[in-house]
This record gives sequence, C-alpha cells and structure tokens, in this order.
Amino acid sequence: SYKTEKERMLPACVNIGNLTPSREGSPSLLLFREVETFFHEFGHACHCVLTNSRHSLHSWAWSAVPWPGGVEQDFLEVPSMMLENFVWCPEILRRLSKHVSDGSCLPESTIGALSKSRFLMTGYGKSKYLAMALYDLKVHSGPGPYVFEGKEYDAVSLYNVMIEKYTGIAPMPESFAAASWFHLLMGYDAGYYGYIYSETFAADLFSKFSELSRDNKSVIDAHLGKKYRDTILSPCATVDGDVMLLDFLGREPSKDAFLSRVSMT
Repeated sequence: SYKTEKERMLPACVNIGNLTPSREGSPSLLLFREVETFFHEFGHACHCVLTNSRHSLHSWAWSAVPWPGGVEQDFLEVPSMMLENFVWCPEILRRLSKHVSDGSCLPESTIGALSKSRFLMTGYGKSKYLAMALYDLKVHSGPGPYVFEGKEYDAVSLYNVMIEKYTGIAPMPESFAAASWFHLLMGYDAGYYGYIYSETFAADLFSKFSELSRDNKSVIDAHLGKKYRDTILSPCATVDGDVMLLDFLGREPSKDAFLSRVSMT
C-alpha cells in the first residue's frame, strides 16, 4: 500500500488456511483450535489492511517477506495474539458456536470448562517454547558443532538435550521435531523469542477489554475497538511499538496481565 495527497493504494491480504473442509454436502465443522488459529491469522490480516502508513516499507510486514521494513519483530505478533484472546471469552463462544442441527450454542457448562482450560499445562508449554527460543539463538550464533553446558552437539542432539533440560521431559528417541519447525528458517531465525514478548504485550492490551467484562459489559466495545485500531493497528511501523502501547494503554506497558494468566503472580 501507499498514500499520497491525491490517491491511496489500498493494501490486500489473503489468509490461506488448512482448515477442516466441508464434506459430502455438510458444512465445515471447525475444531476449536482451528477457530483460535483463524483468529490469530485474522489479527495479522487486520494489521495489514488497516495500515495508515504512507509507504509499504512502514506498513505491516510479515517476517518471511523478502524485503525489509515493518514493525519490530517482537511486536509483529501482538495484533494476532491479542485477537486470539477473544475466542476464549464465554461471551464470544456463545456468539460463535452453533450446533449443525438446531443452531444452538454450546452449553454453559462446556463454555465454562473450555474457557478455564486455556492455560492447562502452561508450565510445560512455556518451558518448551523458551527452550526452542534458546535453541534458535544458539544455532544461529555460528556454525556447529554447538557447545551447550560444556559439551559439543550437532543440530539434532542439541535440540533434544535442550528440550529435556528446560522441560524435564525427553523427546521421543531418534526424533528431531525441529525438522518440521518452519519458523527456524523462514524469517524468525534468531527471533523466535519475540513471541513471548508479543504475548506479554497482547495480554496487557486485552486487559482493557477484560475490564469491560468484569464490569458486566460486552468485550465488544466500538469505542475501545476504534481506539485499538487507531493506536495499535493503523500506525504500523511509522510509530515505535513502545509508543503505540503507551498511546492505547495510557501508561507504560506491564507484564502483570501475562504473569497473572500463567499463575506466576
């Protein structure tokens, strides 16, 4: 996209997803995690199409595109991870869910259980993520063999020993899960750590919407949504991420919302 005083070239974005298709004339019945994934990727799409930058260089840019520019890498996942939060809200689950036969939404007991299950095994999940982020930094720090805790490893054995070290659980024997981990070589190389920064910022941003729910108001608020669009999505790389967060939050960003949700406070 680009913008001049006389014209505007609108951005375009496509989400290409491998979601459950319709079968034999029946509608597509998405798994809950597929819906969450769609929300995540749609957050990226919103970031792309709502840009108000003059030049594409200062617009949203995914890390895999073959040109420089875009927001800081540890801010790139903020809009996608922020939008994910909504799919876990009971209010949104009531609106989204539909039984294929009678159109009824999920029972309240199921909605409650699903919402509460979000951070099940979060300790293991975050430990594994951090192990992968450290592995990413290690293998991009120079050629192998790689030294870890005084011993030398090749790429395969290093991954497995680091996963076991930081999670306490050994990978399957003779496996190498990193072989199917595309982030490692498609633009997030030496930058995978940015996801947890983005998740922390996203949790802080979503706390403003959560406050509405705690006051028995809808999390879908046009005024707050417009403020989020104007201060977080539209500026893209024309404004530093820290400044965008300050503009929306009205204060310095905090890690408290993130730590609270993973039960570390």
